[in-house]
Amino acid sequence: MRIALGSDTFSGRGVFGANTREEAALMVSARMTPLQSLVAGTSGAARQCVRPDLGTVAPGKRADLLVLTADPTEDVGNLRELSMTVLNGKIVVDRR
Repeated sequence: MRIALGSDTFSGRGVFGANTREEAALMVSARMTPLQSLVAGTSGAARQCVRPDLGTVAPGKRADLLVLTADPTEDVGNLRELSMTVLNGKIVVDRR
């Protein structure tokens, strides 16, 4: 079974990205592992949207990355621990 994470960002509280973090946490509450919820939000979502240029870190793909200060595979709540955001290869948020 394939699962994709991807609530409409502004469908809830209206804070950009908050619904995605909440959906990842709900997936873990529903007995998915943090890693499974992260896969659902990256390669799973890219596959569902038919976007082969997204979803994994590999040559030839877009360089869209979140750099975190804590491991989200240990606790999906660590998605809130943002250090840097890279969008299409350019740093757009830098909290280092």
